[in-house]
Amino acid sequence: MRRKWKIVLAAACWVLFSTAPGLRAQEGYTITKATTLWVDQRTGQVFIRPGRGRVAMTIGQAVDAAKIEQQVEDKTNAKVQAAVTQAQEEQRLKDEQLAKKVDAMQPAWHDYLANWQDKFRIGTLFFGDYRFYSLTGFQPSELDNLNNPGPGNGNFNSFDISRIYTNLYFFPTKDWQFRFTPEIYKTNGCPSSDASCSNTYGNTSTGSNSYSSNLDGNLALRVKYAYLQYLSLWKDVPMLKGGSISFGALPNPFIPWQEDLYGYRFVNLGPWNYLGLSSSQLGIQMEGPVKLRGGEKTYLDYGVGVYNNGNFHAFEQSDTKEMMARVTAYPFGADWRFQGLGLTGFYNYGWGNTTPDNMNIPTTLKQTNAHFERIAALLHYSQPLWNLAGEFDYGQNAVSLGNMFSGSGPSDAFGTASGPAISNNNLKSQVLTGAPLTGSLSCSSTTPCYNVFGSYGPQTAVYRAILQNGRERNIGLDFFGHFNIPNTKLSLFGMFQWFMPNDNITENPLDFQRFIVGIAYRYNEYLRFAIDSQNTSYYHNQFGIPVGAAEGFGYTTGTFNGRHVPSIKTFTIPNLVPSDTHSIFANVEFAY
Repeated sequence: MRRKWKIVLAAACWVLFSTAPGLRAQEGYTITKATTLWVDQRTGQVFIRPGRGRVAMTIGQAVDAAKIEQQVEDKTNAKVQAAVTQAQEEQRLKDEQLAKKVDAMQPAWHDYLANWQDKFRIGTLFFGDYRFYSLTGFQPSELDNLNNPGPGNGNFNSFDISRIYTNLYFFPTKDWQFRFTPEIYKTNGCPSSDASCSNTYGNTSTGSNSYSSNLDGNLALRVKYAYLQYLSLWKDVPMLKGGSISFGALPNPFIPWQEDLYGYRFVNLGPWNYLGLSSSQLGIQMEGPVKLRGGEKTYLDYGVGVYNNGNFHAFEQSDTKEMMARVTAYPFGADWRFQGLGLTGFYNYGWGNTTPDNMNIPTTLKQTNAHFERIAALLHYSQPLWNLAGEFDYGQNAVSLGNMFSGSGPSDAFGTASGPAISNNNLKSQVLTGAPLTGSLSCSSTTPCYNVFGSYGPQTAVYRAILQNGRERNIGLDFFGHFNIPNTKLSLFGMFQWFMPNDNITENPLDFQRFIVGIAYRYNEYLRFAIDSQNTSYYHNQFGIPVGAAEGFGYTTGTFNGRHVPSIKTFTIPNLVPSDTHSIFANVEFAY
């Protein structure tokens, strides 16, 4: 039997091989057929046909070529995907290694760019208003760059932008700060080269009202602040930590401090600022708190500096410098700025901003050549709901004619004669001008005389003598504060100023009182509105001063603005008390 099965196997193989070409010929078909033989179980013989006693025997099986092809494709795809995955993983590892190497290098620009948002800060400040005057007169300006017509222009009203800043701060390191604050402002007046412009404003029938000129009426750009500040001056001294030193065009140590204490700078100027002390000087300054016994409470706050005799909008002309110093004491300590009871002293000393060759010229009116001095002593108390401050002011030669009439004033104060000129040397002109009947003053077309009762010329000559004689002593008393109405966004505020521009004069026609009272609404942390009444009143009754008495404090006879002024010693220059000013303001502040 074993031999028979071998024969059967051999025959099967022969049949398989003999059909191989046929199988290859079938490669194009999806299904390949199996081969079937029949075996005689008794003899073991193999037949290709069925018969009696023969059993079917199948060699091979049907094959699905498409399935095989799909399997091959799947295996190939799997290998390709594995290769791609491996390549991606290798690249990721390489990227991580490169990133670690770059981070380890820590280049300077990496930290700079990463902290870019901490290097700069941009802000803005906007003051706008609508104002209405029921009574107009001569006075200092209520706010920067505001002017109003003089007497006889009741019901004057206007919309104004008095201030617009862009504050740019740059912090190259944590210890240094640079601030640049350009100011856009509206200029008023005439350029000095325009001889046809008289700088007069209002009262066109006499051309007698005017204001201080700062050029040509266009919008202009100037630098308000530009300084470099080192913020860690006393970082190793615990009690002085927080001190700084600054160089450039600086906020001086008093005016900005007082503005913050008051809190309503967008409504009106503070006392010394109202009379000409600028908030910005060019120089060097140190400031900071003093904290005793290693605590966090501030017991002293100081600011001291040396500056030009000019300011941010005036050229330096002198060969001298001025100094300022402010010290604020908090007897019980302050956890926040201005908290509780405070006592503040301010001192300012300097010389007129005059060139050295002019400083030594002998003159009766020495104000621009003389030294000046300002002192302020304040007692103040602040709580979150309210604050109140009282201030005493003392000065020497600290107020000029331009300061007193920076808002509006007689054109004579700024170089333009007012009123109709008198050119006929007759009895009427002598009476009006005070000229002696002998005609020692010759009123002519080339050198006319002032009409005393139809101009402000002789009166302005007296004002100039009062304010610019070099022996001027200033005395003032002020109160200001505010009250935040609980559970509302409203606050009440006010300021009162009583000031004598020169108390060495027995009765000074320029002595005045100023008071501001209003209500403010805070819309949000950036935007505030206010409605307020602002008033300047010269409180003496109308009076005149004899020429002889006026000569005692610097009045000079002769010519003023090209016209003769009264010279008879017994002649009384009349109507010396200026008109009052009463106005209503609607103010807006945007500070970001």
